[in-house]
Amino acid sequence: MMIDQQPSAFYVLNCIPSRDPQRDWSWQAALDAGTVQALSSSALPDSVDLRTPAWTISNQGQTGACVGFATADGLLRYHFTKKGGIGFDTHLSPRFIWMADKETDTLTSYPTTFIEQEGTEVKRALDIARQYGCALEADLPLHGSLWQGTAQDFYAKAARFKIRSYHNLGVNLTVWRKWLATNGPIITRLTTDSAWMNAGPDGELERYRRETAGGGHAVCVVGYRRDGTFIIRNSWSEKWGDKGFAYASADYIKAGFSEGYGIIV
Repeated sequence: MMIDQQPSAFYVLNCIPSRDPQRDWSWQAALDAGTVQALSSSALPDSVDLRTPAWTISNQGQTGACVGFATADGLLRYHFTKKGGIGFDTHLSPRFIWMADKETDTLTSYPTTFIEQEGTEVKRALDIARQYGCALEADLPLHGSLWQGTAQDFYAKAARFKIRSYHNLGVNLTVWRKWLATNGPIITRLTTDSAWMNAGPDGELERYRRETAGGGHAVCVVGYRRDGTFIIRNSWSEKWGDKGFAYASADYIKAGFSEGYGIIV
């Protein structure tokens, strides 16, 4: 099971910018391929909220596993539940995505898998999900032993949760709304600031405080509200923000967020 502990004031913020975004498949590529629904701006609903009580918030604790949680517990858990492959009560392994992200990075002078502070990338996490899928949390828990069976069995089970493709949505908020309305959550990277670190129970993030900018963090966008704010799903337990969620203004997102990707399963 996922850990559910009291959150700490200390978080590892090690999500670094994804490399070579110019090579990514775009929103337009998804439209041209017919893998996403074309939707005019005038046809957008006033609000979209993908949250459900069964899709519970998890807690990464004092780990740098934000990319793992945003990918496995955010994108994959949502999409494969909607597809009928699992239920929301089945958790996928953030550790699998997180450790594989480190193991396949471009740094070859020394292994980074053992170094908590070494960075991870959103796009590399999505490449892992596209190539290998994702292990179940029961098979590879965040804390505990490694898989005891064969590599063939392990990766055969993980392959059930492969994604077909991912698409770079940038920080185009109109595209974000269209993706949320027709396809599902968006994984994104932000540079945290004091407003994020001290998000109160109302979860409101109105003004980005650039002078307090800190480390990089991966989260998911799971909707937008009539007031123009976007619903952000974090992995710091229900003790953070509004029971694990925040509501970021367009200005806050444009100032603090630097990436946005959606997936097709």
